[in-house]
Amino acid sequence: MALMEQDREIVERYLKPPEDRILDDRLVQGIQLTRFWFGVSIAMLVEIPQSVAHDVALMNWLGNWLASGVVRLLAAPFLLLVTLPLIVAAFAFLLVPGADRRRVVGRLRGPAVAVGMFVAHWLLLVVTAIGPFLLGHYTNVLVGGVTFLAGIPLLLRAIGFVSMSVPCIARYMFRTMEIHQALPALLTVVLSWELLLMGELFPVRIVHDGYDSPLWLS
Repeated sequence: MALMEQDREIVERYLKPPEDRILDDRLVQGIQLTRFWFGVSIAMLVEIPQSVAHDVALMNWLGNWLASGVVRLLAAPFLLLVTLPLIVAAFAFLLVPGADRRRVVGRLRGPAVAVGMFVAHWLLLVVTAIGPFLLGHYTNVLVGGVTFLAGIPLLLRAIGFVSMSVPCIARYMFRTMEIHQALPALLTVVLSWELLLMGELFPVRIVHDGYDSPLWLS
């Protein structure tokens, strides 16, 4: 429990905006979380007409629906990593008046720190989880085993940070509210479309449900 509490504190330190940038309102906080989860779920709800049209067995569809939800939830932060620079650049150079542009660009430090810490902990997770096995393969098993044991604290730290970062990202969208309060909502709209397209173009099928393509391609 102490380790989880430390992980939560680290996540909030880097992925949560300063208190003076956060509107302390329960309604707004609820909307922030609902906005993200609705964006994830709406991309899955559009599959219901497809399953009805193809007379898919309920349990088969439910299994694929749950698997698709997990994949999209894990993919959401990475889609944001790709989307965020594009949306911020478009917002700063197309929607912000020239006189205010320098001030907006000056607020990029917070989101940059959030993105950097998220990427760094994912890299740490990959290195500590896979690195020892590769090292053992190219040297010997003993070296790989010792390296893995030595890296367990770092591996646990990376797992804790990554697992607890999703709710924080869902609420604060990599601290983009530090740039402008409208950006988290704008990013949610774009993310919803990205998740929808991901499900349509790259459907998750752990159980054969009778169709392998979206309804509009059938």
